[in-house]
Amino acid sequence: YWKIDPSKFIPERFLHEDKHPPHCAYMPFGGGHRACAGQELALLELKVLVARLMQRVTFIDPGNEANNSG
Repeated sequence: YWKIDPSKFIPERFLHEDKHPPHCAYMPFGGGHRACAGQELALLELKVLVARLMQRVTFIDPGNEANNSG
């Protein structure tokens, strides 16, 4: 997999990799009988975190400023 030294920062190494990875390539909580027991708790905590962040953020309307700057 690592044809180039993995300790060096060379982002070009990922330019030619497969853009469509296998279906089960990313499974953060696993699956089946051995799935993560804390999956529901982790997802609930993530939802609470996003909701709390959204409560604290103030959105403003830039008006015509966005259109005038190009």
